[in-house]
Amino acid sequence: MKAKTGTKDVFTYEVLRSLLESIPREMAEVLRRTSYHPIFNEVLDFSTALLTGKGELMTSSQGVTVHLGALELCARAIINHFGFENLHQGDVLIHNNPFPGGTHLPDIDILVPVFHKGKLVFFAVARGHHGEIGGMHPGSFAGDTTSIFQEGVRIPPTKLFDAGKLNEGFRNLLLANVRVPTFTWGDLQAQIAACHIGEKRMQEMFEKYGAATMNESMDWAMDYSEQRMRAEIDKFPDGEYTFADYLDNDGIDKDRPVKISVKITIKGSNITFDFSKSDPQTKGPANCVMGNLTSATYCALFNLTDPTIPGNHGCYRPVTIIAPEGLVVNAKFPAPVVSGNTETTSRIIDTITGALARIVPERVTASDSGTATAHIAGGFDPRTGEYYAWYLGADPCAWGARATKDGFQCAGGPRIGGHVSQVPMEVFESRYPFFVEEYGYVTDSGGPGRFRGGLSGVTVMRPVGHDCEVGGANDRCEIPPYGIFGGMPGLHGENKIIHKDGTVTMINRAGGENCKEGDILYFRAPGGGGYGDPLDRDLDYLQRDVENGYVSVESARRDYGAVIDMKTLKIDRAATEASRKKLKAQWKRDQIFIDQKPKPFAKREFRIVRMDEKVE
Repeated sequence: MKAKTGTKDVFTYEVLRSLLESIPREMAEVLRRTSYHPIFNEVLDFSTALLTGKGELMTSSQGVTVHLGALELCARAIINHFGFENLHQGDVLIHNNPFPGGTHLPDIDILVPVFHKGKLVFFAVARGHHGEIGGMHPGSFAGDTTSIFQEGVRIPPTKLFDAGKLNEGFRNLLLANVRVPTFTWGDLQAQIAACHIGEKRMQEMFEKYGAATMNESMDWAMDYSEQRMRAEIDKFPDGEYTFADYLDNDGIDKDRPVKISVKITIKGSNITFDFSKSDPQTKGPANCVMGNLTSATYCALFNLTDPTIPGNHGCYRPVTIIAPEGLVVNAKFPAPVVSGNTETTSRIIDTITGALARIVPERVTASDSGTATAHIAGGFDPRTGEYYAWYLGADPCAWGARATKDGFQCAGGPRIGGHVSQVPMEVFESRYPFFVEEYGYVTDSGGPGRFRGGLSGVTVMRPVGHDCEVGGANDRCEIPPYGIFGGMPGLHGENKIIHKDGTVTMINRAGGENCKEGDILYFRAPGGGGYGDPLDRDLDYLQRDVENGYVSVESARRDYGAVIDMKTLKIDRAATEASRKKLKAQWKRDQIFIDQKPKPFAKREFRIVRMDEKVE
C-alpha cells in the first residue's frame, strides 16, 4: 500500500507502527507489576492504549476487548469537557461515567495527554476494572441494582493531577466512598505509572523521528487497517442478515428473557449493525451504553475477519452502528448498567455471530460461556480485622467449538475477556479469608457436537472465621450457550449458597446475600456450545473424552449415540456405527442451525432454530 502523502517509504511507516504497538505492552507490564488488587495483577482485567491527539485509537495492548471500542468515546468525553486549550503537560485525567464515554463504574480510565514542543500529539490511556468502587454492595458488581446511583462512585471528566499537582480534595472524596481505599489508590497509581511510561516513550519517538514523520506514519497505519478491513467485508455477500439472542433476565424481572436483536446490512465494503429491534432498557442492571455496544460490535467483527489486521481506528471506518437511545443496548441515564459491560456485551457478540454464521460458517464459533462469572463478596478479614471486598471471575469459562476444533476449556473468560486469566487458588486463599474445596473441570459441560464445546469450571469455597456478603451478576444460567450447525448447547451455569442447614440461596443475579461461616459457595460457569452433528464426532476423540472424564458414559450414549462396554469403558465401534445410522434419521440434526433446547443442558427448554428459519 502506498502512502497518500509523505516523504518516507512504506517500510519506514511499518517499522514505526510496530514500535508504537510495543508501547502499550510495556505500559501493561508496568501496570501489572505495580498494582494492588488481584483483579489487576492476576486476572489482568485492564487495557492500555495510545490514542491520537484527536482521541482516535492508534494501538493497544489487546487487553480486554470489551474496553477497546469505548476508549475513543472516553477520550471524546474528556476533550469535549475540557477543550484542547485546557489540557497541559503534567495533567492526569480520570473518568468512569458510562453517560457518556464509559462502560460501567468499576472501569476507571486514566488518560495522560502527551505533548511535543508544546503541542498535544497523543493520549496514553490505562483502563482497568477496580475490585471496588463503592455502591450498595461490596465488589460493586451486584445483579439487583435499579439505578446507576446504587452502583458506585460516578466520576465525570476530572483532573486528578493538574499540571503535575495532585488534586487532593478529589482524591480524598473518592477514597472516602470506597470500601478498600488502599487498593483503590494503589491501583490508580499503577495506572498513572503505566500512562507515564507511555508518555515518555511517545516523546522519545517524536524527538527521534520528528512530528511530520510520526503523523505520516499514523495516517498510513490507519489507512492500511481500513483498506484491509474493507477487503475482508467485501468478501461477505451483500445483503441483510438478522438474528436475536437472549439474556436470562435483567436481575429484577427474573421470569422475562431480554432480547438482543441485530440486522446486519452489507453493501460492498461497508457494514451496518442495526440494533433497533432489541428490547427497551430494563429495570435491572442488564443495560449497556454505547461504549459497551461499540466495543462488542467491533470485537465480533474482529472475530470473523483476518486477525492480523492491526487494530486501530482505521478498522472502525467501514462500520456504522444504529441503536436508538432507550434500548437495553443503549440505555438512558440513570439506568443501572454494571452487568451490561460483561453479560450483555457477550450476548451482542453471540447475536452478531448468529447473524453472519450462514455466510461464514468456517469462521464462527458456537456460543462461549456468555458470562464473565462475576462474583462479589465483602466482609472483615479475621486475620487482620480489616475490611476486604472483591470482584473476581472465580470459575473459569469455556469457549464454543469451531468448524475444525473443539472449544477452549476453562479459559480466562468469554470472547470479551481478551487476555484475562483466573486467580490461582493459592493466591486467592492467601489474600482473602476463604478455603477452596474444589476447583476443576465440569464433566459434560461442553456442548456435544462433531466438535465439542469447551468444558467449564466449578469452584467450591467457604468463608473461614467470618460471615460475609455475597452476590454477582451471571447469565446463561437459564438459557444455555447455543450450539450451532447441529451442535448442542453447553451446560447452563449455576451459582448458589449452600447453607449449613441444607437450604439453598441462588445467586445467579443477586446482591447482599448473607454467607455465614459453615456455608458453602458453589460457582459453576456455563459450558461452550458444540459445532456440528454429535453423531459425526470422531470415535477416537469420543473415546479419549470418556477416558479423561470430559464426557460421561451416560452422555456418550445419550448425546453421541455410542455403545460402550461398562467394564472396559471401550466404545463398540461396529455397534456405535449402527446406532448412529438409526439415530441420524430420527434426530435430523443436520437441519438444525441453533440449539438452546435439550435438557439437561438447558435448565428449561428454550428454542431450536432450523436451517431454513429466519431469526429476528
